[in-house]
Amino acid sequence: MSAGTNDNVVEDNIVQGNTNGIILAAGTLRNTFRRNVVVGNPPAQVSVDYATTSFADIRNLSGSDSNTFQSNICLTSVNAPCPAFGTTLTASPNPMPVVGSASLGMTRISWTAPDADAVEVRIGSPSGALFTSGGNRGSTPTGPWVPDGMIFYLQDVSNEKPLTAENTLATLVVRLQKR
Repeated sequence: MSAGTNDNVVEDNIVQGNTNGIILAAGTLRNTFRRNVVVGNPPAQVSVDYATTSFADIRNLSGSDSNTFQSNICLTSVNAPCPAFGTTLTASPNPMPVVGSASLGMTRISWTAPDADAVEVRIGSPSGALFTSGGNRGSTPTGPWVPDGMIFYLQDVSNEKPLTAENTLATLVVRLQKR
């Protein structure tokens, strides 16, 4: 954000693979950054191409009290809180914008589960329909079939753990937003 870009709310985004993730120039004021997943900025290839330590997931040059950072997840930061990287299950966008009488939307489901070797994302319950599976980090787009209020479950299936509530790492409710 450049100087003079004030009074914004930036929330529920996934920012990855950029030279800088979120950067606030000196003079930006009263912006709120909430529930963003900001990781992998810069990616390895940018670090090699531009050998410097000035890159970060979140870089705040506006002063420590000028803007608000709440519940963001990042690996590197300058003048902004960067809590430990933990388990996340997010949708982007959420809410999903729809027009007219549409009752279904599409989004991208992303997860991180640093303490799991294998995960599955299930729909409706811990043992519900399989949406996707993978390692401890990933991202998969849905099709245009997601209704308002659909619940996704991130399940730890490492070492053949059963699909039970005990092995649920996170849940996510996805909403529609009529435009």
